[in-house]
Amino acid sequence: MQNDFINDQVLDKIYENELLDGYYDYVEITNCTFKKCNFTNSKFNGIDITNSLFEMSNLSNIALLDHTYNNIKFINCNLLGTTFIDSYLDNIEFINCNLKYSNFSGTNLKNIKFNNCNLEDAIFNEIKWKNLSFSDSNINNCEFQKTKLENLDLSDTEFTTLKIDSQKLKGLILNMNQALIIANLLGIKIKNWIFSVFLISYIFNNW
Repeated sequence: MQNDFINDQVLDKIYENELLDGYYDYVEITNCTFKKCNFTNSKFNGIDITNSLFEMSNLSNIALLDHTYNNIKFINCNLLGTTFIDSYLDNIEFINCNLKYSNFSGTNLKNIKFNNCNLEDAIFNEIKWKNLSFSDSNINNCEFQKTKLENLDLSDTEFTTLKIDSQKLKGLILNMNQALIIANLLGIKIKNWIFSVFLISYIFNNW
C-alpha cells in the first residue's frame, strides 16, 4: 500500500487491514476500497477521492482540507476530529460513523447523508449545502454559525443544545420537542402548551 501511494494516482485497489502512516504531497484516489485500514497518523497535503468505499476504518484526526470528495461511502468508520475545511463534498454517505468533533466549516456539501452517526460537537459553520440529511443521528452541541438553515430537516436527530444563529432559523424543520429546546436557547419561556405551538410556528417562519 505504501508503494501505491508514492504515485500521484491510486486506481482500482482493494486494501484490508493496512496501515497508512506516511506524508503524501498529493494523491488522487479512484475506485478503491479500504476495509479495516488505519489512516490515523497519515499526513496529506492534498487528496481527492472519487468512487470509493471506506469500511470499519480509522480516519480520526486527519486533515482532508480544500479538496474534492465525490461518490464515497463511509461505513462504521472512526472520523473523530477529522477536518474537511473548505472542501467540496458531493454524493457522500456516512453510515454508523463516529464524527464527533469533526469540522466541515466552509465546505460545499451536496447530496450528503448522515445515517446513525455521532456528530456531537461537530462544526458546520459557513457551509453551503444542497440535499443535506441527518437521520437517527446525535448532533448535540453542533455549530451551525453563519449557515442558512431554511428547509434543513433535523427532526430525526437528537440534541439538547445547538450553536446556531437566531437570524438563520427561518424554515428550519424540527419536531416539537426540539422546537421547545431552541425556544429555550433563545431565552423564551413557555407556560401554555397550546400557545407554544403558535409561538414556535411564528418564530421559525418569521424570525
